Amino acid sequence: MKLSWKIAAAAFLTLLLALGGVGVYLYQAAQYVPEFYTQALEIEPAQAKETGEILEEQVFAFTNEVRKPSRWQLRLTNDQINGWLASDLEEKFPKLLPEGMHDPRIAIEERQVKLGCRFEGQQFHSVLSLEVDAYLVEDEENVVAIQIHNVSAGSLPFPLGSLLNEISRRAEEAKIPLRWQQVDGDPVALVTVPSEGDEIDGTIRIDTLELRKGEILLAGETTKTPEVESGPSEPVAPEATTDQEIKTASRPMSTLP
Repeated sequence: MKLSWKIAAAAFLTLLLALGGVGVYLYQAAQYVPEFYTQALEIEPAQAKETGEILEEQVFAFTNEVRKPSRWQLRLTNDQINGWLASDLEEKFPKLLPEGMHDPRIAIEERQVKLGCRFEGQQFHSVLSLEVDAYLVEDEENVVAIQIHNVSAGSLPFPLGSLLNEISRRAEEAKIPLRWQQVDGDPVALVTVPSEGDEIDGTIRIDTLELRKGEILLAGETTKTPEVESGPSEPVAPEATTDQEIKTASRPMSTLP
């Protein structure tokens, strides 16, 4: 009988040590910080303010170009985006990020964007990170696909359900047309960019979305809406326009369950 108690005590102690070891491993894994995020945080306040102002100037000029019939493009760099995130996001959009999240940063690579931010909950602190691919959907006008994968808290996998619900809720609040589909087992957000608007003198068509090393390029054109003459005469045919036809690689999609 005494031997059985000793065996039970030893087994219980072994279990406690095992659980403790797992706990330590999980804690350390949750504290892991991706290298891209560490590098993106290394920006001086003065530099962040300067590059953030450059981004705002470019975006302001871009919005004016899009409203008029013309060929347009917008090129933004890692430094500009991270500078704006560091110097302007919290001040100008204090409620944009969910509670507990702060210091978002990005790293743009070839055909991929890495995103990271700090998360501080009541009992959990970590750096959340994910990778997304962004591309135009073939055969659908002005539809941008954002494929989400490799979502992590530190080096641990992070459940997608709450993240997707939060994205859907924010899109609905902002009245952004969004629907979900699936590619290669990954959730894909399909965002439709409106082609017309009250302040737009024509029709918008996006034909280029490229993720390059350190920068993102968006390009397209705004074409004048053809006017139709009133009266018995035949309608005037629209003038032919030359569009730069850029097709992205098609990917099979199926609706998420």
